[in-house]
Amino acid sequence: MTDSNNLDSLPKESRPYVEQLLDVLDAHNPHKKAILAETLRLLSGNHPVADLKMVSRIIQEVRKGLEVFQPYQALRKVAVFGSARIQQDHSRYQQVMKCARSLAEAGFMIITGGGGGIMQAANEGAGRKQSFGININLPLEQQPNSIVDGSPRHFYCQYFFTRKLFFLKESDAVILAPGGFGTLDETFETLTLLQTGRNPPIPVVLLEAPGDDYWGPFIHSWMRQLVADQVISPDDHHLLYHTDQVTSAVNHINSFYSNYHSFRYAGDWVVLRIMEPLSDESVEQLNAEFSDVVRKGKIEQVFQWPKSDDRAFAHLPRIRLHIDPKRMNVLPQLIGRINALYEREHE
Repeated sequence: MTDSNNLDSLPKESRPYVEQLLDVLDAHNPHKKAILAETLRLLSGNHPVADLKMVSRIIQEVRKGLEVFQPYQALRKVAVFGSARIQQDHSRYQQVMKCARSLAEAGFMIITGGGGGIMQAANEGAGRKQSFGININLPLEQQPNSIVDGSPRHFYCQYFFTRKLFFLKESDAVILAPGGFGTLDETFETLTLLQTGRNPPIPVVLLEAPGDDYWGPFIHSWMRQLVADQVISPDDHHLLYHTDQVTSAVNHINSFYSNYHSFRYAGDWVVLRIMEPLSDESVEQLNAEFSDVVRKGKIEQVFQWPKSDDRAFAHLPRIRLHIDPKRMNVLPQLIGRINALYEREHE
């Protein structure tokens, strides 16, 4: 067994059984072996009870979340962030409810924090059968809204970071509605993960009600100042789409997936799975327009690569490139161009 010396503090009589189990798991799935091995190494250490309690709760939350979302992996989902304090008669509530309803009609499921205000508006718009709610345990407990309460697609998290893990892991798009510190935290975490390539590229919509100006200062003042101070790139504004029209928000999300399918890393390659192949001429057009973001080589179209890819995606063509790590923020533009070139080919 690899690194068995790290488990020396386990009871001696248990080690042969542990090694045998790890070997079986390694043959079946090396990732299962890694999970168990790391857990055993943790238990072999001399950690305080409070730390072990924390890790136990984290594992429980991750397991629960994976189980809740597993039956819906084939369905696209949109996370909606916004204030729990917005009342039902407010234009912001009504706008989010309309947007969620339109997204549900377009085939998307909706993920919220499961509470009131904007979260309830989104769940209400989508309806119970197309809603997820991920509540957070707080000193002043956040009650689940009536749409997700008791649903098999509702669960609680103790920690914000596990909650946010599932928001972004499971989402194919994000709607950012007006909110307070929590919403801004979710906004900046989303942008940071997209900017650095730690989250697959997804459309992010800053949604307002008609006549509202919640996001105006962020777009027209904060973002401009950050660019002027050279602490973000001018291309970072492509990570966001700002609108007060439900139709525009839904069309923006739908168009992102008109031919683009999904994303993965394969070694130092960035791989963009697409639903239908591009012509050689369109691939050359991509190279002409995006040569400045390619670190080496060129943009290529490949098929059935890499061999380690999920079998469910084996039939999909892929666009691959060695992208400059500092230019991950250009991926939404590249995806948009891939979609546009495909649509032009089939006009």
